Amino acid sequence: MSITETNDNEVEGSCVAVMHVDDSGTDPERTVLALATKDDLSVPIDEDNEDYNPGSQRRTRRYRTNNTVDLEVQTAIAPELEALELVGIADEEGKVTFAKSDREILEEDDEYVELAYFDHQPDFESVDVVEDSELLSRFADLELTSPEFDPSETPVQVSWTWWVEGGYWINWAPEA
Repeated sequence: MSITETNDNEVEGSCVAVMHVDDSGTDPERTVLALATKDDLSVPIDEDNEDYNPGSQRRTRRYRTNNTVDLEVQTAIAPELEALELVGIADEEGKVTFAKSDREILEEDDEYVELAYFDHQPDFESVDVVEDSELLSRFADLELTSPEFDPSETPVQVSWTWWVEGGYWINWAPEA
């Protein structure tokens, strides 16, 4: 298993590694895009519904009309910007990109995003993400939206939202 870190930031206490996963080879290649605390992340799930109450019925029926899952991340900007390129915020020259193809992480390309929760900051040269993490969530078919830079923070922070248009596995484990 290959794990690459895009920066040398440190997180005290509980740590969540936001990782890009290339699962096209025999072993998954993971790249740590951001180290965050649990407070720096959120996964809101929104479900809309409509009420239906025909005159002959005593009870209102609700029908789920749609649902959305977002993955919101905030982290320090890494000096080499490799993470921003993998996320889809910037191109290889460091210029902000708005191209849809740059902003997608697709299951059909065997690419995913994972959140690995640890009770400490692990040594990514020796950690087994699947075995050593407290919880490993996986997301498929993501599209980046709304990147935001906050230069008032030290170090400078970046946040973004991925629209999750595919699967969301709360506690993912590879098939045996």
